[in-house]
Amino acid sequence: MEQVLVLPSKIVEDFVDDRNGVFQIELDRVREAIEKNAFFIDRQIAEFDETLRQVIPYVLMRENDKFLLLRRTKKQQEKRLHGKLSLGVGGHINSDDGDAPWQAFLNGIEREIHEEVNVELERLSYVGLLNDTSSPVSRVHVGLVYLAEVKFLGLNEPDMFDFWFADLLEIERREEELEGWSKLVLAFLRGHTRS
Repeated sequence: MEQVLVLPSKIVEDFVDDRNGVFQIELDRVREAIEKNAFFIDRQIAEFDETLRQVIPYVLMRENDKFLLLRRTKKQQEKRLHGKLSLGVGGHINSDDGDAPWQAFLNGIEREIHEEVNVELERLSYVGLLNDTSSPVSRVHVGLVYLAEVKFLGLNEPDMFDFWFADLLEIERREEELEGWSKLVLAFLRGHTRS
């Protein structure tokens, strides 16, 4: 049975004051919270327990000032996301990624990147904590947003996604097509890339 990394929801709520968006919480504080409070639990339980948040790395891929934009195809299991555009790659951190929660997170983020995309990773930097309480699914997850500067070589599961690279203006024009987390990331980028 799949075991996923979770944090008590109360810790996330204390970080973000019950607000939705991407928040520049210092990585040291996030790491400390995960080291002290995160644990692994059966995914079937975690998916329906709003007192817990599954910790998800959400990695934006950027090459030459353009972001990788992915459209989920009907081959994906999660029907609610078919046709939606995503700015991030990522997924659950599993107990197979390591025994200690923070080390498992670091191993898991690398695994997730290389499962979905074939890239040469030039730089990976932490952006912030993503909180979204707008739906039952998002209320049981919390995102750690990272920005990866990459040389893109292709997708590892080309039948799961259509893809292209887009600048911020094109992404803004397609805002209505974005999935929830990507909309929050776009709002954050919009606020931090223009003076």
